[in-house]
Amino acid sequence: MINKINIIHKKSFVILSIASLLVFYTFTFTPRIDYQVYVLFGLVSAIGIPHGFFDFSIGKKIFKKYHKKWILYFTLSYIFISFIYLIAWIFLPGLSLLLFLFLAAYHFGFEDYNYMQETNKVAYIDISIFIKGLIVVFTPILFHFDQVNYLFSVLIGYKINGIEFSIIQKILFIFLSVTHILFEKKKSYLHKTEGILCFLNFVILPPLVSFILYFCFMHSIRHFLESIYISKLVPNNFTTRNFLILIISTSVVFSILSVFFISNFYEISISDTVIKFIFIILACLTLPHMIFNILPYSKE
Repeated sequence: MINKINIIHKKSFVILSIASLLVFYTFTFTPRIDYQVYVLFGLVSAIGIPHGFFDFSIGKKIFKKYHKKWILYFTLSYIFISFIYLIAWIFLPGLSLLLFLFLAAYHFGFEDYNYMQETNKVAYIDISIFIKGLIVVFTPILFHFDQVNYLFSVLIGYKINGIEFSIIQKILFIFLSVTHILFEKKKSYLHKTEGILCFLNFVILPPLVSFILYFCFMHSIRHFLESIYISKLVPNNFTTRNFLILIISTSVVFSILSVFFISNFYEISISDTVIKFIFIILACLTLPHMIFNILPYSKE
């Protein structure tokens, strides 16, 4: 069953990517940045952030065998790691942004490389992991630096100057990236097609749009599928449907309250508030999320 669902998801992403590329290329249509931000907020709240709620079940599998109060140890460790990183964002925003880019690159590469793998087959260090992650993180910076630099300025308070990329560098990057995707071992043609279209999204589409497509409709949906059908992370006292309703509604309420708080605290526009919330909160949650997802645990 999971194989069929996985194929349907891949085909759906391929269709969604082709449709998005055709719309933007044919009509040279670029929605206003604030519209992109609002769509990003809605989809990340409803799809992106909820995929991290499965960490609770991973924490249970890891901590329960050591102590009865596993939920306390898991919660405190998750909050502590996130809080320390949040403090770093406040006092060292530039360094925190750089760390986030490297963390995101490793996390995305690790998740893609090990997608649908059994625990004992998981790879932690492989050149393909880093290449995959760098493609996801670096491509928008290379091809849409001005737009990405605006996002950076909202996050850290200043723009990054003195960086330019030549046509030769861009062509070389495209060649190396496409070559890696096409000649990756043990991947189906559908998986490679999905990878090529994902790469084209990053090259052609506005950064926030390509991020929405990748983070929400590829990365997060994959995590949902693997957590539900492979790792069996839905708590025993919940049906899958009820658990999804719970985590999505919790995420949406948390997101709305956080944006309201940040907007009042910083006294900035809602659009800039959402950008800060999406990327800084994602960064703070990514660190413990990444740690718990690379720790070995039973997928039974």
